Amino acid sequence: MEMQFVSGKAYHQLDAKNRTRIPSKFRSAFPKGEKLFFVKYTTGCIAIMCDSVMQQKLLSFGDVDPADEDTYDAKRYMYTVVDDLVEDGQGRFMIPREYREFAGLTKDLVSVGMGDYIEIWDEESLETKLKGMSVATANRIKKEHRERQ
Repeated sequence: MEMQFVSGKAYHQLDAKNRTRIPSKFRSAFPKGEKLFFVKYTTGCIAIMCDSVMQQKLLSFGDVDPADEDTYDAKRYMYTVVDDLVEDGQGRFMIPREYREFAGLTKDLVSVGMGDYIEIWDEESLETKLKGMSVATANRIKKEHRERQ
């Protein structure tokens, strides 16, 4: 079974023990029984990826020659910013301190569907990050990016 496409956002919170759940609108998109991971994926948030997506992203580094130290260090780093997500019997998981600090997570969270994974943001940080963004602006930026490639 493959990861289903996810988009949109869902608001939720960390409890007093730094636990939360994958919002129900996203939960069913992850393949049943497939291992999940925390990932320090981009500044300001953490990602949650299933095993098949995680492998695809990490394997994109391919067979790196250990003599190419910069590229090998980049590969090594990417493997160190991934950690197992372990749910309890109620479907809650604790976000480790290292990941909360990396993303600046406080109590109020928002999860964002990013196609084949989700991101977890501090609600205020995401609002600040996307302030002033519109569909027109996003399309202009996408067009400019494609033209540079």
